[in-house]
Order: sequence, then C-alpha cells, then structure tokens
Amino acid sequence: IWKLTKRSDDPEARATAIEEAGNCPSGRLVVWNKATGEPIEPVLAPSIVVIEDPGARVSGPLWVRGGIPVESSDGSEYEVRNRVTLCRCGRSENKPFCDATHILVGFTDE
Repeated sequence: IWKLTKRSDDPEARATAIEEAGNCPSGRLVVWNKATGEPIEPVLAPSIVVIEDPGARVSGPLWVRGGIPVESSDGSEYEVRNRVTLCRCGRSENKPFCDATHILVGFTDE
C-alpha cells in the first residue's frame, strides 16, 4: 500500500490503495482524499465479528465495525471509529485494542 500512495494520481493505483486500506480491520490504514482532506472509509454495517487466522493457526481479535461505541471498564468512551479490533488474548500492550500479540503467543480460543 505504501508504494501505491506515491502513485495516487493513477486511478488504478488509487483504487487499489483504497481497497487495501479498507481491508485493514483495525482501521490503522486509512486513505485520505487529497482534494477534501476527508478519510475514504468503507461503508460497514454495525457488527462485531470474531477474526480467526487459520493460516497462522491463531485466533485473532474481535472486529468491531460500523461505528459501534467502545467503553472502558470505568465507563469512559473511546473515540468512535468505523472499525477497530479488540484484544481477545489478554496480552495486548494496547488494551482494549489488539496489537497482534495473539500471533506471538499462539493464542487460540479452543
């Protein structure tokens, strides 16, 4: 995706970058419209999905989509985002958000 950003004036490269950024479940990859300065985000219905990664043989985070508010244990709300991933392994250094530690520790929910 990083190489595509340098070619963002090419419609094909731009479309591919938008698609790839939209496939990032955590929302850390975001494409911005150069003309408006607004983010280009996929339209996601409010939903929560369990991510599994059979290729890596690990269980991944919860994928929270569509602007569902996330609250901390003390009741304060995090910034509402279109997509975030929440830790399920309990080992993230960025709780409640996933930092991919589940891969390093080989977390499975079985």
